[in-house]
Amino acid sequence: MVSGREQLITKASKLSNYVLWPVYALLVLAVAAALAPRQVLQPLDWVGYAVCHRIPSHSIFIANTQLPVCARDTGMFTGALIGIVSFAVVQRKRYTQFPSFPYVLAMAAFFLMWAFDGFNSYMQLLRGTVFIYPSANWLRLVTGAFMGVALSSFVVPLFNSAVWQPELSVGEPSIRSWRDMLRLVVIAFGIIVIVLWQPDFLYGPIALISALGVITLLVVVNSLLVILLMKREARYERWSQLVFPLVAGVFFALTEIMVIDIVRATLTRQLGLPY
Repeated sequence: MVSGREQLITKASKLSNYVLWPVYALLVLAVAAALAPRQVLQPLDWVGYAVCHRIPSHSIFIANTQLPVCARDTGMFTGALIGIVSFAVVQRKRYTQFPSFPYVLAMAAFFLMWAFDGFNSYMQLLRGTVFIYPSANWLRLVTGAFMGVALSSFVVPLFNSAVWQPELSVGEPSIRSWRDMLRLVVIAFGIIVIVLWQPDFLYGPIALISALGVITLLVVVNSLLVILLMKREARYERWSQLVFPLVAGVFFALTEIMVIDIVRATLTRQLGLPY
């Protein structure tokens, strides 16, 4: 006979393994990307080409190779993906509300820093001279990383509220304490330190995770649109029921990337643009 305690331990172990699968998947992909030849990782540049200007002076190079997206987008898309994964691992419930006060103010501050530095950087590029302050890749990376983790705190409750049945979700904020805030801040600082460290062997993992961040956000948006068009919002109970919306989201995301790449490349050639 199996005791109640043993059953509880078994259930807890299964839940832990289920919750941690995004971490395991990211680690496996990161190791594979670190070992893969550069040619294998070239499609990641196509992902970046669809959503980012990829101006070399605004991008970070690791092992003499430009990352798929610029410094700001590297921070933002990496921060968004790792932030979403952290919510999946730490929060065992499906929270449906945006960050509560005063944490939403911190998220707004992250957004304003990102927007202000982006505006200053654009004006410097447009004018050819310093606008308000000298723009730099480390600043772009910093503001992008904090914008990314802030974005994750809104994407997760938006997805939960649009997908899961109300009785299976929790009407509480995704950020409810300074501990939750600290987790996101640590993620942002970790991204900044690792990318600025620029070790050659981490080109693959950084490139892969930033590109996966792009794809993840596109898949989430497209999947939610599919659910809305099917008029199936807030009706799902299990992940297995989301196979069709998610597969459709992946298809549309990859199609969008391909179409934008073709249109951009065509216009670049025809208009003689530098990027």
